[in-house]
Amino acid sequence: MMKDFLLIAITSPTPLPQEGDVINSLLRNGEVDFVHIRKPDYSEEETEKLLNDIEERFHPLLKLHDHFSLTAKYNLGGIHLNKRNPKAYPGTKSLSCSIHSLYEIDKADGMDYFFISPVYDSISKEGYKGAFDLYDLSDRIKGKRAVALGGVTPEKFDELKSFGFYGAAMLGHFWGK
Repeated sequence: MMKDFLLIAITSPTPLPQEGDVINSLLRNGEVDFVHIRKPDYSEEETEKLLNDIEERFHPLLKLHDHFSLTAKYNLGGIHLNKRNPKAYPGTKSLSCSIHSLYEIDKADGMDYFFISPVYDSISKEGYKGAFDLYDLSDRIKGKRAVALGGVTPEKFDELKSFGFYGAAMLGHFWGK
């Protein structure tokens, strides 16, 4: 499903009604290439319940931010390293991570892609302002698989492509505040 510009949905950190159905719809309709399951306060059991609400055929398009042992059990697409879970799980198919400053870009070496944020003022996190000059960022991400996060909406895709981004990740666009 890889296109010239990767599109990723990130779940709301809090539970939402019919969340599994919405994820199924996003993937079924080709609105996104991957969905990142980011539920920092979920137990492993709660994460499994959400995974069970998502059609099995879409499991390879899901990436976990927590409970990495579930990736093999559910044949998931990969994991996203973060402060809570900084180490890769054995046998992981795909790795991604988040960075929040220019000097961290080298940390993303070896990743399939990495989120860089906040690029624009956040939709879902009040007061979380864009932290980068896109021209400076463009030079640093050239040839890398940088995915813009933070305040991203479809209207900004062309601008992000022109600055060399590999893709865009959205949370607030899909789930609101």
